[in-house]
Amino acid sequence: MDSVMQQFSDWLKSIIKETLNKLLEIERDDGFNELMNATETCKFLGIDYSTFQKYRYSDDFPKELPAKRWSKRAIKKWLENQI
Repeated sequence: MDSVMQQFSDWLKSIIKETLNKLLEIERDDGFNELMNATETCKFLGIDYSTFQKYRYSDDFPKELPAKRWSKRAIKKWLENQI
């Protein structure tokens, strides 16, 4: 019985490690810069420009930074709060 539990524990650890590695890889290499212009932000969110315009001026959407850029990190945090 102990060996079954040990095998299960090892299997579970490997699944968790594999999943975390995949998530980290996605986080690092999503193809988007940390600071994105409006077009890049639309692509990142998978929305069209008119939808972006609605979000852009809402109170809770991340604020525009200098040079008309938006922070990917702030947008991800905003997305998490939308769920």
